Amino acid sequence: MQWTKLVTWCVASSLLMASSLALAAEPAKKLKPKHPAKSTHSVKKAVVGAAAVGAAATLPEAKTEDLYAGDGLGRWLPKAEKGDVFAQYVLGHMYCVGQSVPKDAAKGLGWYQRAADQGFAPGQLALGTMYYNGEGVKQDYAVAAKWFTLAAEKGYDRAQSNLATMYAAGDGMPKDYGQAIKWYRAAAVQGYAPAQYNLGVMYLEGNGLPKPDLVAAYGLLRPLVEQGNASAITTMKDLSPKMSEAQIQQGQNLAAKIREKNRLNAALDEYEKVASR
Repeated sequence: MQWTKLVTWCVASSLLMASSLALAAEPAKKLKPKHPAKSTHSVKKAVVGAAAVGAAATLPEAKTEDLYAGDGLGRWLPKAEKGDVFAQYVLGHMYCVGQSVPKDAAKGLGWYQRAADQGFAPGQLALGTMYYNGEGVKQDYAVAAKWFTLAAEKGYDRAQSNLATMYAAGDGMPKDYGQAIKWYRAAAVQGYAPAQYNLGVMYLEGNGLPKPDLVAAYGLLRPLVEQGNASAITTMKDLSPKMSEAQIQQGQNLAAKIREKNRLNAALDEYEKVASR
């Protein structure tokens, strides 16, 4: 299987939306693959430096506002120095991307570190990203995995997905497909599409499983295809011809259950019990 390099995500807009507790994000860069290609199915990696906040990772100052209006440094620095975790997080981003201040990855990492040390999941995820990519610090996969784990255990879907991909690739830890499946499922059940795609590919390839499961792969990928996910569309074109009509029908039934909110884990559990008989 080809494990593509992780993608760093940064805040793209200056709006913090209270309704979703999320910061808008966009890809910043990709690193070149270091693992040799073993399959035509590409598993996507996504490490989030500053991005959406999961339900369990609440923002202290969640409200709609322009984070960088006026004197951004003058606005956030006093709060950050007093220990305001969100201000520390914002300053970390400002320095990392050069927003309202000269770009300085080392300073950005320092502020992310302060937020992370206070248990703020987005700060932990951002700090892990910097260690993974070696930005402002020497690259260290083991330290990156430590911070992703802390954020993942708080229920942060993107951290869960990142941690799963590190387990699957063996970056900074022994390769463990069982842990990869566990964390992909945890993120996918929250609706995080990259994790659902990667989980589908693991079923397709049979990683961490007794053998490939085309029906489960179909069930996971089909909802993403309907959402226009390009990777899922490409993978499905390769998957469908390998399946019998009966398998496709099973996959469609599973997909229908997976589409239901918070039903992914239950749907897979139910399917696997029947499939194992």
